[in-house]
Amino acid sequence: MAKVSTDATTILQTHIVRPVRYRLAGADPDARANLSRGQRELQAKNYPGALAALNRAVWDVEGIQRRPLRLTELGDVYEALRRAYTGLGMPKVAEEHQRMAIALTEARARDQAAEPSHVLARAKDAYAAARFRDALRLLRAALVDLEDLSDGEMRVKQLAETRCYLAFTYFANQERERVRDELKRLATLDGALASCTQQAPPGVRSLIADVQRKRP
Repeated sequence: MAKVSTDATTILQTHIVRPVRYRLAGADPDARANLSRGQRELQAKNYPGALAALNRAVWDVEGIQRRPLRLTELGDVYEALRRAYTGLGMPKVAEEHQRMAIALTEARARDQAAEPSHVLARAKDAYAAARFRDALRLLRAALVDLEDLSDGEMRVKQLAETRCYLAFTYFANQERERVRDELKRLATLDGALASCTQQAPPGVRSLIADVQRKRP
């Protein structure tokens, strides 16, 4: 039997297998449009273009109600983000996205959290107490635990708030690249940056304004 090429396998997965999975799960296949676009840009080594599409894809796939499919697709988004940041020469940021891809894969095999919002509340308390190491650990965990919220609108709202506090925490740790990574992702969700600005310290507000000015 002839060996199927990597490109042919990718085409099969993107145009046939994945849309069928979406329909079987009652999800709109168009929710994968930006993820597919980002993957094509990666193949073309257009890393800025890939990053722009993948930042939108993070929120697009949140519209998938079925948890197993949503976590699978999010894992693909984060793996693609890892590749984009590797291509941009930002290995530490790439490593963060690889960690998320692994965490989401592991989450598919475990039971759903009984109180998904609890970790976010603890993270905000840690940030307010200037326990930034604890806040960072809890915020990363919240990005995974909040996927167990069945209410899609509430899930997106709390994930946006989590990313907001991640930006604040990275700023406190003087990790500017990661602050911008979170703010650029928030910029692709309507109203998220405006909400984040209301709670942001002055230094982060300045970065938010810069991201807003540079939006295409």
